Amino acid sequence: MDYLFDGPPESSTASPAPASNVAPPPARTVTQRVGAALVESRLAGMGDAGVRASLARTLCRLLPDLPPGGAETVSTVAIRALEQLARDHIVRVREALATSIKDVACAPPAVVATLARDIERSVAEPVLRCCAALSDEDLLDIVANAPAGWALSAIARRHQVAAALSDAIAGTGDAAATGVLLDNSGAVIAEHTLESLVDEAAHHPDWQEKLARRPTLPRRLAVRLADFVDLTVVEALRRRPDFDAATVADIAACTRRRIDWAEDAAQETETPERRAVRLHRQGKLDETALGDALSWNETGFVRAALTLRARVAPDVVDLILDAHDATAVTALVWRAGLSMRCAMQIQARVAAINPRAMLNARQGSGFPLSPAAMARHLERYGVRN
Repeated sequence: MDYLFDGPPESSTASPAPASNVAPPPARTVTQRVGAALVESRLAGMGDAGVRASLARTLCRLLPDLPPGGAETVSTVAIRALEQLARDHIVRVREALATSIKDVACAPPAVVATLARDIERSVAEPVLRCCAALSDEDLLDIVANAPAGWALSAIARRHQVAAALSDAIAGTGDAAATGVLLDNSGAVIAEHTLESLVDEAAHHPDWQEKLARRPTLPRRLAVRLADFVDLTVVEALRRRPDFDAATVADIAACTRRRIDWAEDAAQETETPERRAVRLHRQGKLDETALGDALSWNETGFVRAALTLRARVAPDVVDLILDAHDATAVTALVWRAGLSMRCAMQIQARVAAINPRAMLNARQGSGFPLSPAAMARHLERYGVRN
């Protein structure tokens, strides 16, 4: 393999040992050190992967001292050598380069872009996770090309993640990478993305506490999250020091209401279905009641509530919910006069629809289909006005 340095290192003829009063020779320049590294590697045998790995580490150490590049300068020679090492057919050579270059801020963009797209995890992961020289454009391109989950998680762990990149990672539907992103205080996550993640969190219990502890979580999203998460997560929300008294009071009210719901259910002898009928007659079978029931996984109550509110036979409601048909579930919730956010909760917690198959809200809260389209979907199950 030709590493682009054909000339010998700068040298001089042997001279007698200097006298004690003679100053030591000056330190070698970076040009001399790059030249010596290339020539010594060639003399040692560039066919040896260990020699090439050692050369990669040496050149990475010298990168910060290289002068500005120009045609046929030592910088150009060194960078061309690194570009060839980034394409080396031996994995451990590329590993040596990746682990050495990941912390070099002035690393050549073409080299880090090649390493970041390497199929070997041991090569790409350290660059994806740490390398500041890797541009957001490259990272967005990598995310767009559906990489392995470990690659998405590595990007999500970066010291700083811009909002567009966070949005792209969350948009892949990779639950593990999204969880890593939520844990990363250096990741900027736009409010509209957080809103979607709060709505999807019912299907991802491991996201819930991460969201509750997320810096700059908007007040309205904190209150919405408190409506359905585990009470330990609600307590984490309530203890946040950055919320004002009104927000804390709203979160505490959610907690009290849900505890009252569970205590009432324990004291009453009526079934969840009978309770739904009673609340319907009292005009209290609203979205708040469904939210409380969902928080305690009372799916029987939710099925009964949909039957009553949508005026659909119980066996049809069961058929729709058990078919894992996201569109039909959404249409049923729409017919019941409930919100798209409620539809997402029911898709996740009652119909057990896979997150990738869920029908999401339009612009954060709207139904993604027209009323006519939803009515047509319900007709497939025999539901007509």
